[in-house]
Amino acid sequence: MSEEWWSVLIAGSFAGTATFAGMMLVLAREQWSRRYSAVLVSLSAGVLLGVGILHILPESLEMTVHAPLFIILAFIIFYFLEHHLLIHAGHEEQHHINLDIDDCHDDCCSRPHPMGLVAFVGMGLHSVIDGVIIGTSFEVGHDLGLLSALGVIAHEVPEGIAMIAILLHYGWQRRKAIELTAFVALATPGAAILTFALVNDLPEQLLGILLAGAGGSFVYIAASDLIPESHRSRGFSASIALCGGVLIAWLAGQLRH
Repeated sequence: MSEEWWSVLIAGSFAGTATFAGMMLVLAREQWSRRYSAVLVSLSAGVLLGVGILHILPESLEMTVHAPLFIILAFIIFYFLEHHLLIHAGHEEQHHINLDIDDCHDDCCSRPHPMGLVAFVGMGLHSVIDGVIIGTSFEVGHDLGLLSALGVIAHEVPEGIAMIAILLHYGWQRRKAIELTAFVALATPGAAILTFALVNDLPEQLLGILLAGAGGSFVYIAASDLIPESHRSRGFSASIALCGGVLIAWLAGQLRH
């Protein structure tokens, strides 16, 4: 197996592990995860903005003059999916959740609410898109692949927290909720490997188009889903975390160069 294949596999695996970590935070340290969730989300938003704007978007502009068009198109597509197909229904509903995991034991909640399934489908598709971003970026270059993986990993922890919390809140049994969250986690490395195999030797302009869509999706997710969630935090902690996330993305780029 070539070095790039190993890189894609390892990066995708780390992204999936981050989702598992978010799930474990909720199951093992519910109070801690709730207390610092806004700060964690703000840090993730900063990393996504930094990676998307400072690294992915400039790279796509070098590969195709049509990059701005596809950046805007990515915004429109993600808006349509979120607004009409409830891809991020979990994030919307999480604002109204007063989660008490102890109230959802395996032997209760025998009739789970269908909104949990909607959130699972949406977040599963989101994880697949994350995998596509990783696979496409590694095809463009090793350094860009690592930076894109950093952006994906940063927001996988909040995704794991949201997924398990929503399923438990809507009455899904703990074992089933863990299984569905695990599936969401594994979708990212699976999609990354499959994408890297399919995009091999694509024309540079087409790769640039895919990269522009990836960068646009990073910025959209940060601006539409993560930053509004970070406003739940009072004080400067979330603001500092956001700036810290951007700084991490910038420093990572400098180190790779």
